[in-house]
Amino acid sequence: MKENKRKAVSPEQRKRDILDAAFAVFTERGFAATRIEDIAARAGIAKGTVYLHFADKEALFTGLVAGLASPVLAEIGALAIRDGLTGRQAVTLLYDTFERLVLSTDRRHLIRLIISEGPTFPAIAEIYHRDVVSIGLKALQQVLSRAAERGELRAPAVAEVPQIIASPLILSIVWGSLFGRLEPLDTKKLFAAFLDTLFLPPGDA
Repeated sequence: MKENKRKAVSPEQRKRDILDAAFAVFTERGFAATRIEDIAARAGIAKGTVYLHFADKEALFTGLVAGLASPVLAEIGALAIRDGLTGRQAVTLLYDTFERLVLSTDRRHLIRLIISEGPTFPAIAEIYHRDVVSIGLKALQQVLSRAAERGELRAPAVAEVPQIIASPLILSIVWGSLFGRLEPLDTKKLFAAFLDTLFLPPGDA
């Protein structure tokens, strides 16, 4: 009788499996209520196996943020260095990227987690700020500074507060979490209306 053997899993695949399990449990239970053993159970492995790859829950969260945010940050960074785009075109593409890679995927749950648990667990807010927000803001600063130099902004001072670009993105996440079931938000109309408040019509720039 042949002995059943488990299929060997590479360290890289095991790490991905752990991160997938962590994401599922974090979004279901929140950061505070999640235990390493919960993540191990979801991944179908022993608790000690998780510790072979991640020192603690915060290290797991850091790895999760890096993996989920990388595609989004890569596209934002590419937009920042495309000189041929107007500011409005660049921000429009940013909103399209957010719609495609965040709002339409499970990545939106990560932002909800930050909003809901960041005040109680400042460490996770700090991780997200360091690995995502600060990088994105630098790219947006480039886009808005260039738009200000070209006279594309209704208020040039906007270039000094790139965080303003994120306001409709955060609104879409919060609204969807609280009221989406009752009154869905048309994010495309929201983003288009917000762009009109930021940028002058093409002929006026």
